[in-house]
Amino acid sequence: GGWPIIQSLWDNSTFDILDLLLKLRKYNNNILFGIGTSVDDKNSTEYDLRITQSDLGLGQREYYMNESKITVAYRRYMFDLVSILSNDTSTIEQDVKDMYEFEKEIAKHYWTTVEQRHRPNATIRTTVGKLRQLLNTTFDFTTYLTSAYASANVTLMDSDLVIVGEIDYLYNVSSIIEQVSPRILQNYVIWRFIMHRIDTLPKRFRSIKDNFDHVFRGTTTERARTVICGNYVNTFMGFAVSKLYIKKYFDDNARNQSYEMIANIRKAFIDMLEDSTWMDSMSKTKAIEKALAIDEKIGYPDYLASDNVTQLEIQYAD
Repeated sequence: GGWPIIQSLWDNSTFDILDLLLKLRKYNNNILFGIGTSVDDKNSTEYDLRITQSDLGLGQREYYMNESKITVAYRRYMFDLVSILSNDTSTIEQDVKDMYEFEKEIAKHYWTTVEQRHRPNATIRTTVGKLRQLLNTTFDFTTYLTSAYASANVTLMDSDLVIVGEIDYLYNVSSIIEQVSPRILQNYVIWRFIMHRIDTLPKRFRSIKDNFDHVFRGTTTERARTVICGNYVNTFMGFAVSKLYIKKYFDDNARNQSYEMIANIRKAFIDMLEDSTWMDSMSKTKAIEKALAIDEKIGYPDYLASDNVTQLEIQYAD
């Protein structure tokens, strides 16, 4: 446990990269590898599990290809933040260098957005039961996936569909992890965890991030704290905030007018289909069925306008 970069002595005897990643996933972190759930691309009535590459500290692969003011600022960002937390700075510079070189090596195998779109067989469909056979790597992706869901009281079945993306990245990074020291891995994973939390830390930490953002993004001032806090609440309690807004400000007549407009558009479309001469009767019937099956989602779910808060209580129970 802990962050070796700020500890004079760090015991690596109990280090386990799988266990570390699983612990940090509880705080909404996909570090090194991404896993999640999404609607199946081939059947929108079903969900699938996903295993993919995660993101990089600098976002895109090209930033790591050559030394620049951005890479210098990124390492300075690491160094300055760690220096706040430690009285002993003797090993920080080397640890920062090691973390960056590790991430640079990972970046070589990172798929760009263009590559994700245009590479043949960019994703592979398999099942939980066959995942170990597909990903025969030193990192146990099957245990990682099943354990992550088990921590949320979800038991995966062998027949559950899994979509594997960026498989070259998964293989290569699994191999890199095997060759890197526990200290570098622990330092890097905790660093990425800290990066995700900077905006919620006190100003002395955020100021260090502001210096980096000035170089990386060209920003010159920090957003107002009220905006940051408001966005934070809205991100995690969006429906609860929406309920308050709806009750105080929203004109329900506008929503009803939108429903009426959609009904008129749908009726006009169906009338046009029925009058068409170029479609056979079976095609017309299917097209009309599709038009009638379109679900209207205007403004907000009905339960948010109700005085009953049961649905919200259930939604935020966990």
